[in-house]
Amino acid sequence: MSDYSNYGASDDYSDEDNYAGAYGGYDDLYDEVMEEAGYDAWDIGYEEFGFDEETFLFEFDPFVEYFDMKDDSDVVTMTYQSLVKLTEMTCQLLRAWMKRSSASLGDDQDNKITQDEPFNYFVLNLYQLETKERDELKTFSVAKLLRSFGSEEEVSKFEKAVNQMGKFLRKCLLDILGSCLPHSLPYPVLSTILSHLMAAKGLQKVGLVTKLESSKMMEMDYMDKLYLSLADVYDHIKVVMFNIEPNTHSTEPSLNVKKESVLRRFK
Repeated sequence: MSDYSNYGASDDYSDEDNYAGAYGGYDDLYDEVMEEAGYDAWDIGYEEFGFDEETFLFEFDPFVEYFDMKDDSDVVTMTYQSLVKLTEMTCQLLRAWMKRSSASLGDDQDNKITQDEPFNYFVLNLYQLETKERDELKTFSVAKLLRSFGSEEEVSKFEKAVNQMGKFLRKCLLDILGSCLPHSLPYPVLSTILSHLMAAKGLQKVGLVTKLESSKMMEMDYMDKLYLSLADVYDHIKVVMFNIEPNTHSTEPSLNVKKESVLRRFK
């Protein structure tokens, strides 16, 4: 009889030891080795590669930017510069989707998906996929967002609305900047100064439009809620376009509800 038959339930070498490390069990030696190595041998990652003209949209996270605005008291102070940047990024994200759509990648997919259906390819994002799967994801994203918005015309209308929002917010910045300068300057000069300051992120503490103390809290609250509403839309569209944690929004309001929330706050 084999010596292995001598191993019983009472032996020191238990099932828990068998499952340690590879199957999530507890193993002091395994933990020590992994800590010394600096990585978990069982945590298999997928490299991102093949970055393209859409990568900056994939990398931009409006919620990370939001929490970066916290002060020493752990309070977020919203700025017009951050709002303008988010409107610009949202417009560019929507235009990237329209460019995918114009490539006619998703013509035959619209009737094959539902509102809450994720892209069915493991949990890999666009930049972890090979060329064939990337094309499939782009096809899926065109069809899914087309179904969410209702039509390409609705996507275009929303992009124009966000663009108008950005123009209005930029005008707010111009008014604030103009009030900070000793002399009235021609609009082209003021606009050039504004562009340089925005590029250098020099407008984070420029202040508010209102000068009334009683209205400042209301203005700041409006800015904060507008940013978070638009950030929610950006994040939702980005998840679909790049397959980032695809079930993130499965239990949240639909994209259409989020879009209407943005438009309602801007009225």
